[in-house]
Amino acid sequence: MWSQVVGADLWWDEMRPSEGGRTLVVSRQHGDLLNEPWNTSTQAQEYGGLSWLGVMRNNKPVLFFVNKSDQRIYSKEFGAEPKPYSPITPEAEIHRYAEMISVGNEIWCVRETHIGGKVTRALVAVRESTVRILDDHSQFYSHQRISKDGSQLSWVCWEHPQMPWDGTEIKVANIAGGSLSNVHVVAGGIEESCLGPEWGNDGTLYYISDKSGWWNPWSVDQKGIQKQIITDQSEWGFPLWLLGFRFIQVLEDGRILSSRGAVDSRKITIVDPAAGTFIDVQSPLTDFEPTISAGNGKAYAFGGSGKVTSELIEIDLSTLKSTTVFATPSPIDPKYFPSPHEITALRPDGRKVYAILHPATHPDFEPSEKTPLMVVVHGGPTAHSPATLSMKYSYFTTRGISVVDVNYGGSTGYGREYRNLLRGQWGITDREDVIAVVDSLIATGTVDAKKILIRGGSAGGFTVLNVLVNSDHFAAGASYYGVADCTALALDTHDFESRYLDSMIGRYPEEAELYKQRSPLTHADRLSSPLIIFQGLDDKVVPPAQSEAFRDVCVAKGIKHEYHAFEGEGHGFQKASSIITSYEAEMKFYGEVLGFTPDLG
Repeated sequence: MWSQVVGADLWWDEMRPSEGGRTLVVSRQHGDLLNEPWNTSTQAQEYGGLSWLGVMRNNKPVLFFVNKSDQRIYSKEFGAEPKPYSPITPEAEIHRYAEMISVGNEIWCVRETHIGGKVTRALVAVRESTVRILDDHSQFYSHQRISKDGSQLSWVCWEHPQMPWDGTEIKVANIAGGSLSNVHVVAGGIEESCLGPEWGNDGTLYYISDKSGWWNPWSVDQKGIQKQIITDQSEWGFPLWLLGFRFIQVLEDGRILSSRGAVDSRKITIVDPAAGTFIDVQSPLTDFEPTISAGNGKAYAFGGSGKVTSELIEIDLSTLKSTTVFATPSPIDPKYFPSPHEITALRPDGRKVYAILHPATHPDFEPSEKTPLMVVVHGGPTAHSPATLSMKYSYFTTRGISVVDVNYGGSTGYGREYRNLLRGQWGITDREDVIAVVDSLIATGTVDAKKILIRGGSAGGFTVLNVLVNSDHFAAGASYYGVADCTALALDTHDFESRYLDSMIGRYPEEAELYKQRSPLTHADRLSSPLIIFQGLDDKVVPPAQSEAFRDVCVAKGIKHEYHAFEGEGHGFQKASSIITSYEAEMKFYGEVLGFTPDLG
C-alpha cells in the first residue's frame, strides 16, 4: 500500500477483495478516485508494485495510473473519465509500466516489454501516446529520481544472475534537453545491495546499502565520496520484490525519514544526516511498509502491530506525534486476537532460527490439552514474516490451533549474513530450520506432537512439500501454488526470477542433477501425509503444472488429498471468494485428518 501527498490532499491505494480484488486510489478529501471497473495494478516483473501517481498540473490534481486489464497508463482529472496516456500496445507485444515520476510535461517510468518470448526493460518518457527511451542498457530498473535542481537523474539497476538483494548499482546521469548523458555508477556492486536513492537539497544522494552487513543509510556527495550515515545492526531496507518501494524520504529541512528496527519492533525514524543521529517516532505500531511519504509538514506510513492488521498514520514532523488516517476495519472483536511474538530455536549445530509464534487464543476457552500446531513457511524465500496481527492466522488461533511462522535461514530482517544462509542450500537450510522450530516447540510441552500441520505458498509451498517427503513430523500439509519441480521452475518461470535459483541451488543446466535432487517431486514416493493443494490457473510465477504434478502423485499413491484450482487468480489470491473458499476448505481438511468438526462460521 502506498500513499502520496498531492497538493493539499493525501491519496493512498486500497485493494478490495470484496470488489473482485481490484485496487483503487482514495483521496482523503474526495473519497474513491476510480470507479469500477477501473483497477490500478501493474504486472511488471509479475509481482508489480507502485502503479499510480498524483500530479498537480495547472493547479489541478491529475491521477496517472496503470490499468490492470490492458497495462496502459491512463490520466484522470476530477469529474472526468480516465483517458489513455500511453500508446496502444502493438499486436503480439506486451508492454507494462510501473513506478512513475513527473518530469515537466512527461511521465518517466519503467517499461517492461515482451516480444516473442524475450523480455526487456527500459527507463522511458511517456507523453500523450508517445514514448521515448531514456536508458535501456540494464536488465532491471527501479527508483528513478530527479535531483532538486532538475539536472540529474538517479536510479537503481541490476543484471542477471543477481537478484536485487544480492547486488545492485545506483547510477546517475546528467539531463540535457530531456535526454541522459554521462551515465555512471556511484554506489553498489555484485555483492552490495543498494536501494532507494533520494536527492538532498545540496545534491547529496542518500540511499540504503548493506555494505556493512545490514541495510543502513549511506550518502554519496557530488565528488563521489561515500559515507555511512548510521551504523545500526538492524535493517533499514527490504527485499525489492515490488517496484516503487520508498525506503527513505528527504524532508524539506534536510532531515531523512525512514524506518528501522528488529522484525518484531520496527520504528519510523527521523535522521539528522549531518550529525549522524536519529530519533524514533513513538507509535503503538511495530511494523511498517517500505512505502513512506511526506509533504506539507507531515509524514505518512502504513504499519501494523499485534493488534492492528494495517493502519495509515500521519506524523506531525514538528512534534513527532502520530494520528490515524485510515485503519483496515477488523471483522472480529480484538479480544479474540493472539499476541504474536518472536521466539528462537537452536539447530543441532547451535545456530539460531527465528520464528513468530501466534498462540491459540479464545477469550471463552482455555486449552485443556496440548494444542495442535500449524507451521507456516513464508514465500520468497528472500522475505520474512513480522510479529503483526494476521486475520488469516486468527482464523486458526481462535479455533484452538497455534501458529508459528518460521523465519528460516535466508529470511530478511536479520542482516546479510543470515540472508545468505540459503545460498546453494535451498531445500536444505529451510527444511532443517523448520524442523528445528517444531522440535523446540514440542520440547516445551505446549503443542501436541501428533497434531503438527504445515502450510506455505510459492517458495513456502516448496518447503512444505520438501518437509513432507523428508519427515514424519506432520499430520497434514497445505501447499498454495508451491514449487514441486526445481528443473521445471528453472525452465518455465517469469524473467525476474529466471536466474534466482543460480544462487540458491546452482547454475542450470550445469547442476541439473542437483536440481533433480532438491525437487520434492523427485522424492514424492516418500509422501505419506495428507495434502491439500491450492493453485491459481493464471499463475505465471509457479505455473499450475507444478501443483498438478503433486496432485497426480497423491492420486497414484492413494493418499488423502484435495486439489482446488481457481480461475482468474494468479500468484496469490485476491478475490474474497477465493480466499474464503480456500481457508474453509483447508480448515475442513484439517478437521477430517485430526478428527474434529471445525466451526467454519
